[in-house]
Amino acid sequence: MKVIKNKLPNSNFDALLKLKGISKKEFSKYSGISYNTVAGWKKKGEVPAYALIILKQMPSRKKTVTAKELINAGMPRAVLWNSQSDKEVPVDIFIVSTLQKAYNDFVIDKLAQFFGKESVLLALLLHKDRISNTLATQVAKHLQELPKAS
Repeated sequence: MKVIKNKLPNSNFDALLKLKGISKKEFSKYSGISYNTVAGWKKKGEVPAYALIILKQMPSRKKTVTAKELINAGMPRAVLWNSQSDKEVPVDIFIVSTLQKAYNDFVIDKLAQFFGKESVLLALLLHKDRISNTLATQVAKHLQELPKAS
């Protein structure tokens, strides 16, 4: 991804919106950036870098996800528990199962970028009977240390 003067190609922004199931109106409301400004980025062909940071912090609106979507977002195939790349899986199951297979800081960061910190924490809470206290504590601690979008 090429960054020029703190701006990114609009195509990267649109692709991440689509992956996370978020509309430009939802992004506008979440970020406090006017909808006209957000919609205007497409015409300019570039998006301020801070917009991508905010978008990465937004919780995903998707109910299901495929391994292929996460691979396309930068998650290594080796850490994913689901070998069927096009199979739709509920987000909370996907998060917990992936963390059970590999829960290093990189994996936690990628899950938080894709789904949002709140979604990762909610998945841990929903499936506390399936995961160890150590896993839940380490993931929650790491998520607390991640910087917040401003």
